[in-house]
Amino acid sequence: MNFIVIDTEGSDTLREIAIINQDGKLVYEAFVKTRGTNRLNQKPLTEIINDLQNILSNQTIICHNVQHDRTILHNSFRKCRQKLPLAEFICTLELAQKQHPNLHSYQLGNLCRRFFLQVDNLYFHTVKAHRARYDAQFTLQLYLYLTSHAPIENNTPMTVEQIITTSSVKNPFSSSRVDDPYQNHLDFEHIYKSQFYHLKSLVEEIKQDRENQQSRGALILGEAGSGKTHLMMRLAKATLKTNRLLYVRQPNNANSVMHHIYSRILESFAQKVNIEDTQRTQLDLLLARVFVNILKIIQQEDKTQKLEQTIKQLENDSLTLYDRLGGENTQKNRDNWRYIETKMTQWWENNYSASGYAPNILKGIIKYCSYKDAKTKDKVRRWLTGNELDSQICEEIGLNNWQEDNLSREDFALEGIRLFGQLSTLDEPLIIIFDQLEYLIHQPNILTSFGNALREIITHVPHSLIVVNLFPDRWQSFQGYFDDSTIDRLSINQLILQTPSADELTKMLAMKCEKVGTTLEKLFKPEDLPVILRQSSIRKVINKASDYYHYRVLNLPLPQELPSINKASVEERLVSLENALTQIADICKPLLTDNHLEKLLTETQNIIESENQLQEKKEELNFIFEIDEKNITEAKNIQQTSSENNVLISVEKNILNYLEENERLIADNYHNPYIITDDDEYGKLVRIMEAFKRYDSSIDLDHLALGKRVIPQHLLIVKNKLKLAVGFLNSGGSVFTNRIKNFNELVISYPQIKFYLLRDEKEGEITATGGRNRIAQLNYTNNGQFLTIDKEARVIFESIYKMIVAINQNDLEVSIVDAIKVVLNKYANYWLIKEIFATN
Repeated sequence: MNFIVIDTEGSDTLREIAIINQDGKLVYEAFVKTRGTNRLNQKPLTEIINDLQNILSNQTIICHNVQHDRTILHNSFRKCRQKLPLAEFICTLELAQKQHPNLHSYQLGNLCRRFFLQVDNLYFHTVKAHRARYDAQFTLQLYLYLTSHAPIENNTPMTVEQIITTSSVKNPFSSSRVDDPYQNHLDFEHIYKSQFYHLKSLVEEIKQDRENQQSRGALILGEAGSGKTHLMMRLAKATLKTNRLLYVRQPNNANSVMHHIYSRILESFAQKVNIEDTQRTQLDLLLARVFVNILKIIQQEDKTQKLEQTIKQLENDSLTLYDRLGGENTQKNRDNWRYIETKMTQWWENNYSASGYAPNILKGIIKYCSYKDAKTKDKVRRWLTGNELDSQICEEIGLNNWQEDNLSREDFALEGIRLFGQLSTLDEPLIIIFDQLEYLIHQPNILTSFGNALREIITHVPHSLIVVNLFPDRWQSFQGYFDDSTIDRLSINQLILQTPSADELTKMLAMKCEKVGTTLEKLFKPEDLPVILRQSSIRKVINKASDYYHYRVLNLPLPQELPSINKASVEERLVSLENALTQIADICKPLLTDNHLEKLLTETQNIIESENQLQEKKEELNFIFEIDEKNITEAKNIQQTSSENNVLISVEKNILNYLEENERLIADNYHNPYIITDDDEYGKLVRIMEAFKRYDSSIDLDHLALGKRVIPQHLLIVKNKLKLAVGFLNSGGSVFTNRIKNFNELVISYPQIKFYLLRDEKEGEITATGGRNRIAQLNYTNNGQFLTIDKEARVIFESIYKMIVAINQNDLEVSIVDAIKVVLNKYANYWLIKEIFATN
């Protein structure tokens, strides 16, 4: 069958299009011409449509997600007042759904990686996705794969041969790491069952303590790969319908630990609740339940039947509150939200205080919940961090701008966290989880700040379970940085995660096999399982199972250990025999009589002759071993070189797999709510550069100053003759204008230093004239540049940072130097790596 493959890019009409034939050759490629852009194959939309009239007519067209591509083409033709030519469309997404039901994702990249598809000997790369030609090339490979591999029609477990021939079964053991509790991995409820119920009982005890509403601590102690975060995932699945579960990863800036914790809590509140048929978030549910309980307080004075009915309806499903408030931007909706704000503010002032940051934060929470549009909610969430925003954004969301330079960020953050705890007293207890903390032992300043922040949270945030995940040996070290009250509150509930039994681990592996339609017996040989189960942690067991999957299914070699060669074993046995004979002679000598002298002399002579023969034999063996030792040494060297090469390849592959897996995760979650702060960005850059410094000791790190004036958070990187200053400025409003003004003066003051000022694209463009003029001034200098961090740059930056954290946490068991070598090669064109390593 003759066919062509098409991929289109665009949200409504064409932005770009690529067409390849069934042999993979590019037939047509074009980009819609827009103002301010200039590239090859750029044309007006009308000209592209005229070209497509001739190409598409009566063709068989292959697309991935035909509905999207056909809609884009139809809209584009209609915009040019033409009709889409008649053609037959075939959808690879639908083919995949039919042949491989119940996959987690049918995105092009996920399917191509699942089936090991390649273009030009390279696997699908997330960063390059959503370019029309790139996606069209992989769509062709996916179509060829799907049409050449018939699905298995019965439900019997697949054998190794079937897995090899179909390549349609994902490695059951490919993913052994849970990055956060909100992920949805296969759970093994038989493992750590008692620890799980202990945590749930603590939540219930906090709920029952209505009089004191005191927070409690719990310490989860387990080695790397023992399943600490996996246990938190199980807790999230079990509690997100009722409780608010908040996840805080490792802080990286000693000056803003509390604000880091608060920012991660805000991100957690943006997670969807575990309730079917709703897109509402944890924060939406918290506010709804709090308001229902405030209505109950009001009911003590207002006994009307209408209020009673309202409370009864909302008690069963609090989220229906949002459906009862009227359509967005209607007068009914505005009036209802004004009522909610008034009643919640009154409750707050009656029970707490009208001073401080908390009343304004509460107002921001109510505003957040009043909006349904995700982009508008995200703007309010950014406001809730205390960052000064563009005045236009504040006007849009109806909130007064913060004066960031006059804001105590750590005090602000503590008030925000305490506010959430106080709100939860009208709901269920909060669950606040601290994870990925182990490397802080090497960052004493950050660890000290974290210890202080943890003390403040345990003391001042009510109605919460505070969970800290740690390696056992780290807990011993951390106690030197925590005060006694913090240690006591955490130590009272120590839950230790030991390596599960062989039976429990076998059941876990069997569940993973069942998930992809096979069994351990079909996949492995009997001698494989004991080796797999000997590993010291859950993750190592799964990783070893993955090694054996590659060995049995994909014919890849197992990691080999260099066998020992015992060259001295024969010689040692001869010497032992000689010593034994001598000992026998010594024992027998006292027993001999005069009558035996003649016989003894004869036997002695025989022994001497035997000893001489033995010595000759030893000398002969030594000569042989001298020759053999050379051969053995050469064999060892060859074997060691081969083994080292295999190890290096294996290490590089592990690092690349880790990076690519994280690229996919970060890219897939790119548009999820994420709070970006200058402190956090700076801290990540410091961690990355410290890792680079371990690879290249010529790198030094420093800072600049401009008197007492406030300049953007920045790091000065010095390497030989290179001097590079990288700063971050994600605030808006007057803060942006004032700080970039100071940054520009710094650029002029140090002409020998190259300056970059970074701002994430998700923080929005600067619209104020003053700020835009300052950006233009910076770009006009010879040594300064304003850079916007786009999706590709963000994915790379976060992937490198996460890799370094994983190595520090022993989650990725490779050396930092080996990892940086891979990073420098893989991301050679990333701007930061080019600046540091390509110019020296």
